[in-house]
Amino acid sequence: MTRLRSVVLAFFLAGLFVWSILRLLGVQYSAGGFYPEYSSLRADPHGAKLLFDSLSSLPGLKPERNYLPLEYYHRSDTVLFLLGIHLEALNPPFLAQVEKLARGGNRVVVALEYAKESKNTDRSSIEKAWKIHLLLDADAKSQHPVSFAGLDQWTIREQDGEKVLAVERKFDRGAVLLFAESGDFSNETLVAGSLEPALTAIGSGTSVIFDEQHLGIAESGSVVGLARRLRLAGFVCGVGILIALALWRNTSAFPPLRQAPAVDHHLGRTSFEGLVTLLQRHLRPNQLASACWEQWLKANRHQIPANRLEAAAGIAAAHADRPLDALREMQTGLQAKGEL
Repeated sequence: MTRLRSVVLAFFLAGLFVWSILRLLGVQYSAGGFYPEYSSLRADPHGAKLLFDSLSSLPGLKPERNYLPLEYYHRSDTVLFLLGIHLEALNPPFLAQVEKLARGGNRVVVALEYAKESKNTDRSSIEKAWKIHLLLDADAKSQHPVSFAGLDQWTIREQDGEKVLAVERKFDRGAVLLFAESGDFSNETLVAGSLEPALTAIGSGTSVIFDEQHLGIAESGSVVGLARRLRLAGFVCGVGILIALALWRNTSAFPPLRQAPAVDHHLGRTSFEGLVTLLQRHLRPNQLASACWEQWLKANRHQIPANRLEAAAGIAAAHADRPLDALREMQTGLQAKGEL
């Protein structure tokens, strides 16, 4: 009974510890501290979870999250949000991938994020690839530090005075929307009631995808993720219960049992020595040849001619005092060829 109580107490304390850790992590995740800015999983003012949840509650819209690299994104007719894109990320490979997604029939929303380090960023890649100019305000405290110019192939979607803050361009079956600020989609902006940028970005699309991979939240292909995908939670729980029962069965009692006092074990004789001792107790030396001959006859009497059997019996009787010599002579006579 003491052993059962100790095991139950150990499991209870372990479960309480795990629950406390998960509770702490849950509070941190709900606050959004673990996710990068403009992630649809982040719930604080710098995240975009409010937009994701709001779209989930609207009929006809299906917001989802993408955790795979854009190279593996093969869907079409979707609105793909790429929020928090720094100006340093506007390199030729990224621009080519975005254009490829747009030409595949998607509406790609690229929202930029300005940082102090962006002042000296080379912007020639986007100007050469998409024929658009990025203007950076010299005043670091400006309300709109990034704006667009040179819009011959672009359509203006948002403007504040002379500053163009959102533009759109068609690429075959899809389009690319450039927003100068990712803050238009943050939780803080939506709480303030500014929904126009989000509605402009979505347009008439019904399938909305928030890309998390470019923010560093990627699907690693772990064993846990595979188990979730294959719905193996019940199987894993069953295995855990079996392991717990096995540990319970093999665990030592608390307090540990007293060990029995050591007992000196005396080694006995070998099997050969035992056989020799047994023979010495039941047979005299002058009876050994006759006893061996009688035991051999029980299995081999019909395989040897009668005259040789008589000769072997005579040898056993004549040389009883020398059993080894008698056995050798008998063996020679029985195995000889021809007449004796």
